[in-house]
Amino acid sequence: ACCASYHEIRKRGIRVVVGGDYGFTVTPMGQNARDIGHFVKFFGYSPSEALRCATKVGGELMGYPGELGVIREGALADLLLVDGNPLADLSLLVGPEHFAMIMKDGRMHRDPRARTAEAVRTAAE
Repeated sequence: ACCASYHEIRKRGIRVVVGGDYGFTVTPMGQNARDIGHFVKFFGYSPSEALRCATKVGGELMGYPGELGVIREGALADLLLVDGNPLADLSLLVGPEHFAMIMKDGRMHRDPRARTAEAVRTAAE
């Protein structure tokens, strides 16, 4: 019934955002990106459409169109760079082991240059 509802919502052009309640046994913290895959697997979205629901549409529905969930000059600089193509493999968004760079409010929290420097140090040892 849930999947049928989503198909009807989508057919009517109603915007849907990825999200839910996290921090429980069945929905642990840090695993919320799995929901993007659920949009593809159960609701018929393409990976690109599902990512848009998690980013751009989320920003629009939260009242920050053009500022949140988009990459453009003047927008909030919250970015995640993954090692691979999330359109081909959405699981890259679930685990931090795939995160090459994390930027929050324009500040680096995981810098890809540090990752490269660590790899060079490890190889030298």
